[in-house]
Amino acid sequence: MPSILKTLLFGVGVFVVFITIATILKYASHQMPQENAIFGLFTQTDLMLGLVVAIVVTFSHERKKKIKK
Repeated sequence: MPSILKTLLFGVGVFVVFITIATILKYASHQMPQENAIFGLFTQTDLMLGLVVAIVVTFSHERKKKIKK
């Protein structure tokens, strides 16, 4: 499997984990968004924050892999 595809899949995995944790926390705290929610769960801010977290974690993971070589 090409390394770029592995990196992309890692980033998507990080994003999915972030969204899952955010959803669980919203249900646990009973603070569901009222307006402009995508699928009734996520606001634009939630998705952008998830994207930023995925990019930072993926970048950090790639740097660690390169240092170990």
